[in-house]
Amino acid sequence: MRFLFVTLQYVESEFYGRVGQSLERLGHDVVHVTYSRRAALVLRRRGAEAYCLPDAMAAVDAGPLDVDAEAIRIEREYDTPTLRDVYRTDAACDNKTEEWSVRRTVRHFLAMERLFDEVRPDRVVPEVGNETIRRAAHLIGQRRGIPVLFLFYTIFPRPLRLYVDTMHAPIVVPEEIRELTDAERAEVEGFIADFVARDAPIRAYRRNPLTPSRARLLARHVIVRARWDRDNEYLRPWRWLVEQVWERVRARLVAPLYEPVPSGRPFVYFPLHVVDDYKIKRILPAYADQAAIVEQVARSLPHGYDLVIKEHPMSIGRNPIGRLRRLKHAPNVRLVAPHTSSHELIGRSQAVVVISSTVGLEALLHARPVLTLGRPFYAGMGVTLDADSPADIVSLVPAVLDYRPDRERILRFLHAAMRRCYAGAPVLVDRSDANAETLARSLDTASGDGLQRVPEALTPEGGFA
Repeated sequence: MRFLFVTLQYVESEFYGRVGQSLERLGHDVVHVTYSRRAALVLRRRGAEAYCLPDAMAAVDAGPLDVDAEAIRIEREYDTPTLRDVYRTDAACDNKTEEWSVRRTVRHFLAMERLFDEVRPDRVVPEVGNETIRRAAHLIGQRRGIPVLFLFYTIFPRPLRLYVDTMHAPIVVPEEIRELTDAERAEVEGFIADFVARDAPIRAYRRNPLTPSRARLLARHVIVRARWDRDNEYLRPWRWLVEQVWERVRARLVAPLYEPVPSGRPFVYFPLHVVDDYKIKRILPAYADQAAIVEQVARSLPHGYDLVIKEHPMSIGRNPIGRLRRLKHAPNVRLVAPHTSSHELIGRSQAVVVISSTVGLEALLHARPVLTLGRPFYAGMGVTLDADSPADIVSLVPAVLDYRPDRERILRFLHAAMRRCYAGAPVLVDRSDANAETLARSLDTASGDGLQRVPEALTPEGGFA
């Protein structure tokens, strides 16, 4: 089996380089394409076959290029409504002209097509994200019938949710939700008890300490940018420094906006999403304006109810102060401190409303009523109320207050989802050698003989569902 890992910068490339080494020891071939020239160089020094995408794009520039004709061809051949839909979420294209963005995107596709022709991968593994390199790899792999594997992190003991060709699908089909044996019931009950007792987010709270290691990281970014990656639009060390400083400043300035958890009034809990997450920007653009969604939910609550909102642990210091002020504009909205326990809020709430958040899944552990916006992977399983569009909010918010999920159905669903997951975690969760080895074994298992391609989640038994 020949794996192609598509990565952006050194952190990703270095980790998946170690994953690739483990896969090679299991008998597979591995190739890497990365946006960072320095990362590709390090991979090659360690014995990996690695390509730098900007160098491949430079080779495209060496010949004749009809950008308009290629843009029309890409829109015709690939599963994308427009070329703009490919680059619209890429931060490198922010504040750029359409001409610049289209040309850059066309060059991405042409360079990646040539790499696919040369490498001829059997599996493509792009990290989840908004960048054009990832989207191009996804579409090209899909067009050529090559399974594209996406790695997601979730709350289960085996936390890896492994999807093929799509980033947005149910984790199980309803037919997999069945009666449990005594041993299975004990397993899922034990997981619930352990997870709730741990009372911690699955992703660590964002912190930006001013330490010598951060200064060394900045110096490394500056050197790499100057020596190897001058044309890398994602490596901007001085912008990174300014953002780090502003995050610290914002985190202090927003503190007066936080309120205590309401004690005398019933409330609904709404966890805010990461502001630049791929789910919001690419998959669920109708919910991108979270302030507008919060206002709709707050207006839809019956008299006497509050809406409690909390920033995502990874968004601390990243939310503009003006946006947080707008979120608090409605008189029945309460913004609580980001370190407030989600389990406490879930347990005290009358219901939970989420935009494709794992907090909704955590709420099911407490058997709380959940309204999903955006059809997350646990929607449609008979344990949540699910909105098909923002227009449903006005009717479903009052309805969720009267909704009572069946706990037995929840247990059966949770165990079905647990059976679908693998050991291991993506790079942003765990960069250890042990996780690299574990992840390689899970990819090996998932890509074993007898694999059948369908656009659903993978099963740990060694194939697609």
